[in-house]
Amino acid sequence: MLNEKGLPNFFWAKVVTTIVYRTSTVVFHVMTFEEKFTSKKPNVSHLKVFGCIAYMHVIDKKRSKQDPKAKKCIFIRYSLKQKGYRCFNPSTQKLQVNEDVVFNEMVN
Repeated sequence: MLNEKGLPNFFWAKVVTTIVYRTSTVVFHVMTFEEKFTSKKPNVSHLKVFGCIAYMHVIDKKRSKQDPKAKKCIFIRYSLKQKGYRCFNPSTQKLQVNEDVVFNEMVN
């Protein structure tokens, strides 16, 4: 997954956690674990394509009128500690968590 998206190798642990998270909610043998125990299909609308382009909203307090309202970044994984998505910002070389993210899953 890292090679396909052209990301550095130090993200390998984050790729593994993304795979584990997705496989725990995606179908195994026609039925997920959650569906087996609750008899309801899980909501998977929040699952996104690994390494896709994402635009993280910048809150008004952290920008001026002429600054962009969103930062372009790369989706890496789902946040396990808070609600939101962890994205890598190539310009700052940092991972950031944000709930207000727009994804472009068709472009690498």
